[in-house]
Amino acid sequence: MLDFDARNTFCISLDENDPRWKRMTERFIFFNMECSRWNASTPTSLTLNFLNYLNGGQRACAESHVRIWKHMLHHNIDYALILEDDACFHKDWKTQLIKINNIINNDPLWDCIFLNVSDPVTPTNKWSLVSEQYLTGGYIINLRGIKYIMDLFKNGIGASDWMTTRLQQRGHCYSFFPWLIIQEGNESTIGSNCDADHKKVLRCLNEIHCDIKNYI
Repeated sequence: MLDFDARNTFCISLDENDPRWKRMTERFIFFNMECSRWNASTPTSLTLNFLNYLNGGQRACAESHVRIWKHMLHHNIDYALILEDDACFHKDWKTQLIKINNIINNDPLWDCIFLNVSDPVTPTNKWSLVSEQYLTGGYIINLRGIKYIMDLFKNGIGASDWMTTRLQQRGHCYSFFPWLIIQEGNESTIGSNCDADHKKVLRCLNEIHCDIKNYI
């Protein structure tokens, strides 16, 4: 059964981005969560080799995730919940997450569980396999999945959600709709179109009559 505390729950956040961290802290308190703040990489602090097409913000985001993966490998942390600091949780996310235990118990090869992805997952209200879903605002990854990604991208790191889509191709990654995490949509540190993305989120939730007020 999946179990989380400060040892295996990480939230990527810039030290100077206090408003975002303050909002995340309020969410952790509401859900009685323990979480370790993981200082985000910046375009001026990069140490890894990247694929050439990435901009500075994308590289910093990817390196932040990869540094956590390396931390997990170094400390032999079997699995971890990794969050970005604009994650909003569905009020019922913990209840739904419990249900994934039955699935992963029957799939010892599971790699990753995505709490937010780029598109609706069908059928609704059911954990399902995913194969081409983007976003890394909130996910649970294990050492098996990390080792595969790190080997696949050993010659150059890609965008964080591009790397996790390649992991999905193995057929052992799961997600849920309505999403258990959505991202705030207030601003972006990697240059994506937050306003358009958030409008898509609202439209997709409205289509299944899920109120945005269900998210904290």
